[in-house]
Amino acid sequence: MSVPPYALHELGWLQFQDLCDLVLELEAGVDPTGWRGEADRARLLDRAEGLTLPSLGLTLRGPVRVHALWAARGSALWRAEREDREQRLDEAPWPSPEEREFQGARVVLTSAEATEAVTRTALMRVAGLQPGPQAVVLGRDELAAIVEARAELRLRMPSLLGVRPLAGLVAPEPAARSTVDVAAAHTLARVYVPTRAHARALAVLGRHRFTVLTGPPEMGKTATAAMIALGRLSGGWEAHDCRAPDDLLRALEPGRAQVFVADDAFGSTEYRPDAAERWARELPRVLRVLDDRHWLIWTSRPAPLRAGLHRVHQERGAERFPRPGEVGVDAGALTVTEKALIFLRHVRAADVPGSTRLLARRIGPTVVAHPHFTPERIRRFAATRLAELAHAGPGVGELLRIADAELAQPTDAMAASFRALEPEYRALLVAMLDQPDGPVPERDLVAVLHRHQAVELAHRPVDLIDRVADHFLRVLP
Repeated sequence: MSVPPYALHELGWLQFQDLCDLVLELEAGVDPTGWRGEADRARLLDRAEGLTLPSLGLTLRGPVRVHALWAARGSALWRAEREDREQRLDEAPWPSPEEREFQGARVVLTSAEATEAVTRTALMRVAGLQPGPQAVVLGRDELAAIVEARAELRLRMPSLLGVRPLAGLVAPEPAARSTVDVAAAHTLARVYVPTRAHARALAVLGRHRFTVLTGPPEMGKTATAAMIALGRLSGGWEAHDCRAPDDLLRALEPGRAQVFVADDAFGSTEYRPDAAERWARELPRVLRVLDDRHWLIWTSRPAPLRAGLHRVHQERGAERFPRPGEVGVDAGALTVTEKALIFLRHVRAADVPGSTRLLARRIGPTVVAHPHFTPERIRRFAATRLAELAHAGPGVGELLRIADAELAQPTDAMAASFRALEPEYRALLVAMLDQPDGPVPERDLVAVLHRHQAVELAHRPVDLIDRVADHFLRVLP
């Protein structure tokens, strides 16, 4: 079976480093904490007991030293791949004396195609060696073969699915039966960054077959759910979008592996406060059908999750079912590194000249630290404003000003979502702006609400607040 091409150079060195970690972890059971250094400079791992990579039929006796070597633009490996000839290494003092003294097998993992020129250049680069049975280079195509053979690798790093063609990504039968938009998910994979929330959601699904992604809007809940679904699709599962519990139960087929995505903000332009309550009411019935081959990913506020699981525990007595803290995952808690990768991935995917990308990278630290940073606003900035500015040639100061204005401005989806709210919810949000700083008694809030809302409220103010919390209101600890 031919292996589709993977454009690993589009990952960037940090995600390529993550790929190397996963390859050795899943193929050879190697603890990823054993790596030293970074792939854009010198990253290596020693393995005393040898190394076996079953997907490639490769076994090396120990000791083995593995190198992860990113083929950066302009580097010796980059030149060797394009010029098809071994490169002179003017990068002394590499390899170090300690590297030359190591007695054992060598494996180099690189993002370049492992041509003869690249292989010779890579081995000379890391250890001053010639190719041989105990000195091998695994490049783009060899790594792609492992990715294709390992469904769990694609599940844990779905950004890999965005750097390969869409054709053949999903088998015809699961694709025909699924209701998710595979093409849209593939496009998203090109810019997606597997965050800590992604890893935690997979761990929770492995234990409970059910997870709830919480957090503010535009911070990646829907994207994380879509990428887990795409990863499962690439492994032969079906994937279904479900607006209501009955959609899940109608699509359920016990004999087929299926993942279900229930998104409270379905469609991005409509926020339905009652949708979460509907899922909470039906949670006992839904949880009964979940197992190792049937998963549910729900994006919701924490309160409906607590209410739904409380009902489960009431109906099922002392049986063991998850607590809210065991299945809830905060998708909005992004680290600085994750924000930086999100920004760089969107800039790399933008249809702009290389000079514009370099300029955008210069403002990266300021963008990442922006108080209104969200992945969706970064997508909008990179996909639209960068393209508009590509031929205008703005300086760093002007680009910073434009980026600040873009990040501070709500997206069209958020504005449409606000307009779609029922009047009492809009009145609540306006009333909360018409309040002094600090805690406000409920009776004072009700008085202000009545000034902004002529009709009688259908819900108590506290219930209204709960229903728009996390989506329109930021809940402070």
